[in-house]
Parts: sequence; structure tokens; C-alpha cells
Amino acid sequence: MNKKEIRQQILKTLSEMPKETHLERSKELAEMLFQTNEWNRAQIIGVTLSRFPEVETSFIIKEADRTGKKIAIPKTYGKEHTMDFHLYEVNDKLMKTKLGLKEPLDDAPFIAKERISLLIVPGVAYQKAGYRIGFGGGFYDRYLANFVGDTVSLLFQEQQNEEFTAQMHDQPVQKLLIY
Repeated sequence: MNKKEIRQQILKTLSEMPKETHLERSKELAEMLFQTNEWNRAQIIGVTLSRFPEVETSFIIKEADRTGKKIAIPKTYGKEHTMDFHLYEVNDKLMKTKLGLKEPLDDAPFIAKERISLLIVPGVAYQKAGYRIGFGGGFYDRYLANFVGDTVSLLFQEQQNEEFTAQMHDQPVQKLLIY
């Protein structure tokens, strides 16, 4: 199977998961994250505002807010397939992109890449070595190319897949938390 077929198959499997199960498992993954050294030493955490069937990230955002950590969310630039991160607070107004993603407004404070100490990297399929199949835009691989902070991905066991070959431009994630 190629990456596109693997992506479609796994997204189909995840979308069939009952919502209650999805939320329970997402919460367990967040609890696993909160026990890591990466989380404990992080001051600014880069994370997406997830959409079903992705692992739910609202638990992470709430805990960061509760414990005084700062959250940065991505803003994408479609033509260039690039992104950067902007400060996010729980009640901030957001804009919806053409792809239906929620992103910060243009005036949200920019966060320089080197200030992000922990980046929660989303994806669809993952190899044990940390290579991943994302959603197809290459945004994270470009961003990770010279990222120096910690990288962690949270995934359901159904997202583990060794059937794809990592390509030259693919950037591995340092730590996988699997539930």
C-alpha cells in the first residue's frame, strides 16, 4: 500500500471508533503525556486544535493553561506548504481555513520556533522509528527540518503501521505515546 492508501484506511478505522471511546483514549494519552520529562520541562507547547478522528488535544490545552504553560497553535500558509506558531489562550477568537481547520487570527502573537520547547506532532500512521504519515501537506516535515525542541506524538494503537517507506524529506518524531 502507498501512503495515500494507508492514510485513507487508518482514517476510516479511526472515524468508526465510538466518540466516547475516542475521548476516553485521548484523555489516557494526555495523562501519559503529563507524566513525561518532555512535558514537565516544557514552557511553551506547540499543539494543533484537533478534529475528530484525530487524538483530542483539548485535554492538553486545558492542562497547560491550568499549570501555567503557554500554548502555541499553528497557522498554515497553503501555497508554500509552510506554517508557523502563534500564542493561543483558551478563549481566543479563531478563524476557519478552507480545509476546516481552526487557526489563530493574523494579529495573534507569533512564537519563534526556537521558543517552542515541546511540539505535539499530529499524524495518521506511525512507524516505531518515529516516521509518520501526516495529512498530506508536508507542513510538519518542513517545520521539523530544523526544529530543536522535543517532539512527541500521541497515537492510538490502530495508527501503528510499518508498511510504508520513509522518504528523504520525512522527519521522525522523537517519542511516541501509544494507547
